[in-house]
Amino acid sequence: MKRLTQLSDIKQLGTILGVWAHPDDESFTCGGILAAAVRNGQRVACITATKGEAGVQDPKRWPRERLGEIRTAELARALDILGIKEHHWLGYNDGTCREVDSSEAAAKIIEHIDRIKPDTILTFGPDGMTGHPDHQTVSRWVDEALSLVDRHINVYHVVVLKRAYEQHLKKLDEVFNIFFKTDHPPLKLESECDICVDLPKDIQRKKRRALKAMPSQTEIMFTYLGDDKFDQAYSSETFVKAPYDQVSVLKTRARH
Repeated sequence: MKRLTQLSDIKQLGTILGVWAHPDDESFTCGGILAAAVRNGQRVACITATKGEAGVQDPKRWPRERLGEIRTAELARALDILGIKEHHWLGYNDGTCREVDSSEAAAKIIEHIDRIKPDTILTFGPDGMTGHPDHQTVSRWVDEALSLVDRHINVYHVVVLKRAYEQHLKKLDEVFNIFFKTDHPPLKLESECDICVDLPKDIQRKKRRALKAMPSQTEIMFTYLGDDKFDQAYSSETFVKAPYDQVSVLKTRARH
């Protein structure tokens, strides 16, 4: 498949399944792509591993004991804004994905793959983008699931556009520690990305609305940035195609 650089190219992704760790992962990484796919009439579904109950930012407004419930409702609103009707939880606890039996998690993902029959999966790469262990673990679960699935699926790993990082995200990281588990996020030039889409204003507004629907995680960022600077920082969505030699290794292991 050729590089996808225009929003119209998203049609080539067919049925899309996003597999993520926490509520808001889908909106930050590919909210625009997913909204555009829905508008195209493509089937779009998302899987979220945890309810993000450990992501406490203001315990007085969003107390820890209720945060999972709060973020569940926030995600529902965000997905509604993006137009996504299919969503599934894996049911794990935030921050504990490494402790989960990977074959159990992969089996759950396979059930959804068998039912949805995606042409494309969007997810994290082994780096987890921010270095978050839950992100990295979800990537490994997807690889393991694919090693046991007989149909071909194009898998894309989210990366960070070098231009966006240098112009906007590096400063944002200094303030909010968004790449909190790594000093080396997966930076790529536009030419190195298999998907590199600059979102048009109407789709970017929809992405912004979806993220604003999750104030327990985003309100402080919007207060700091404002809408215009937020749009500048998050108006590009970028992915690289997963290396299938890695999946082949997993298939070899699965046979022995």
